[in-house]
Amino acid sequence: MLIFIITFFISFVGSIHPGPLNLSVIHTTLQKGFYPALLLAFGGVIPEIIYGYLAVEGVMIFEKYPVVFQVMQWAVVPILLFLGMQQIIVSRKPKQIIEPSKTFNNSSVKGFLLSFFNPQLLPYWIVILINYQNYSFLKISDLSDKLSFVLGTSTGAFALNYLYAYIALRQKEKVFRYVNEGHFGQIIGWTFILMGLLQVIKLLS
Repeated sequence: MLIFIITFFISFVGSIHPGPLNLSVIHTTLQKGFYPALLLAFGGVIPEIIYGYLAVEGVMIFEKYPVVFQVMQWAVVPILLFLGMQQIIVSRKPKQIIEPSKTFNNSSVKGFLLSFFNPQLLPYWIVILINYQNYSFLKISDLSDKLSFVLGTSTGAFALNYLYAYIALRQKEKVFRYVNEGHFGQIIGWTFILMGLLQVIKLLS
């Protein structure tokens, strides 16, 4: 239980900084509603489970195969640029009726892709686990410890994105009072593009 609580807190706090998933959750809440945003967040925390499990099993993929890390770093660039351009184009078009099932499916897949191609997740949790070894009460030794850790990584990230979605829902009227929905969509789109360009600059430097 202690491993779960501490990992939950670390995952929650570690997810606070603005990122593609957080911004997408906020935008989806404002544009499509609360539940599609939760499905997007759910899709986004699945990679947390995957990478948390890989980290807890001690699979140093990035050390054994550095090309995997490089590919993931570059793979996130076209995803961010595509989502940014798509968002800008959609925000300029008249509103269309979207089928709920299609919206839900797209939301969860989009959330999964945004997190899965985050090259920082696995190294981040490996570093956390290394620090856990300095404390006897946090050492991962059996199956229950592993499950507690993996559940902590995923539920912490989901709880933070749930909070973002809830705040966005409650403040929706205030947001659109100052920025109309089309302009907000363009802001999100350009933010994604900026993130993609910054990633390219970071990789080239």
